[in-house]
Amino acid sequence: MKTIRDVMTSDVIRLSPTNKIKTAIILMKGHNIGGLPVLEEDQVVGVLDYHDVLGKDNDTLVQHIMDREFVTVPPEMSVADAANLMTRIGSGRLLVMHNGQLIGVVTRADLLPELGKSFDPITGLPRADAMRDWGIEALKRGLEITVIFMDLDEFGQFNKKYGHITGDRVLKHVARILQTHVEEERDMLCRYAGDEFVVVTTRNSEDARALADLLNEKVRTTENQELPEPVTGSIGVHGGKRTKEREDVHYEATLDNLINLASKSCTRAKSQGVAVALPDGVGILPPPAAPPLEPPPEAAAAAPAAERAPEPAPVQPAAPPVEPSPEAAAAAPAAEQAPERAPVQPAARREEFVAGPTRRLRIQGLNLSWGAGSTVTAEVELADGDNAHKSSRSGFALGNNALRLVADATAEAASQFLPTPGYGVIAESVQVVPTGTGGDVVLVTALFITPQSQVRASGSSVVKQDAYRAAAAALLNAVNRHISTLIQPPPEA
Repeated sequence: MKTIRDVMTSDVIRLSPTNKIKTAIILMKGHNIGGLPVLEEDQVVGVLDYHDVLGKDNDTLVQHIMDREFVTVPPEMSVADAANLMTRIGSGRLLVMHNGQLIGVVTRADLLPELGKSFDPITGLPRADAMRDWGIEALKRGLEITVIFMDLDEFGQFNKKYGHITGDRVLKHVARILQTHVEEERDMLCRYAGDEFVVVTTRNSEDARALADLLNEKVRTTENQELPEPVTGSIGVHGGKRTKEREDVHYEATLDNLINLASKSCTRAKSQGVAVALPDGVGILPPPAAPPLEPPPEAAAAAPAAERAPEPAPVQPAAPPVEPSPEAAAAAPAAEQAPERAPVQPAARREEFVAGPTRRLRIQGLNLSWGAGSTVTAEVELADGDNAHKSSRSGFALGNNALRLVADATAEAASQFLPTPGYGVIAESVQVVPTGTGGDVVLVTALFITPQSQVRASGSSVVKQDAYRAAAAALLNAVNRHISTLIQPPPEA
């Protein structure tokens, strides 16, 4: 994530309180700037804006008209936070201070190139498209890359238990940890989607795997008093195995393949109960040992014979079945010797989700609330009969980002209809394509995630009422056919 230090102007043009207005005008015009800090013996005592000098006598001293109230910020502040601060205070520039000394000035013009890039408004991290650009450029330069794919554990359940505000704190917490341990020169960190984070790195294979282990450990062990529970994640690693130069490579396809394989390794890590899964299952790093769920052997030995018969396992954890002796088997009734005729667990006791009839989600409501500056909140409500869920996403509305926010909110709302854990919908990309007949079509690519797999699906919608509704409709067009049999009915009253 870019900070003010990365974009500020460090060669600061300054004024003295005893300078005259005409000096300030010459400096502002000569350097094409709209304001100047005023310093006395290297201490900031005020700021002078070009509005302050309008209509004033050229011989007036700066100290008589400068603004003595000004806002200073540290160089570590993120670009996104600086933009929000400028919007709140209505200022076009901020003074950057370190250890009480002025080290730079940042203006809206400095921030705009960064704000125009795709970033996640919750964590401040780049989005997947920025990561893809970085990875493709690295491949074009002949560098070998490795993808580290992290997915937080039980995040959907966490959101339902504590609410999305606390869930957002989790995402920020994890993002800060990951940022601390990646290096901008050779790593690209992004919030991929939902509760997934991706690092694309040019480190060698061994170092990339060591980084994955470090990230897992830091996320697992870093405490945060704002969070009600510890946070853990699963990681998949893939890449760094090329043995010869690539010829006629489609770089986008190469990166997509690495991301897909790392994602599958991450899924394997979850299914195997390990922390980090490496390519082909080699070098899997286990998490700390957890207390066993099974009862001790003494308890199993003491279980009644009926409980030790080879019948279907009960829902609650129990001792493993014990085979009866040949004499006991011979003496048992015929019905007890025929496992295929053993009674089936009642349906009411089954905990797994059973798919229902085919159903489709529809847009119940869509609302965009515009805030200060270029911020917007997109709220989408989806319905399946009388069952409805809504979700909202907020961020800057630069470029197509407002459409992306609508798609993200739609995906999150759709995910709430699905069984958990392990199921979800993620908006991957949003594009507006002219049809050539005066109209537009919104194209959305989404990921439909199950505990066993990930399916990439595309959908489209012609812009009829507005592009925002078309973005929501295009996402549903992409995933409705995949989730139609999984939509959970509303709870019985």
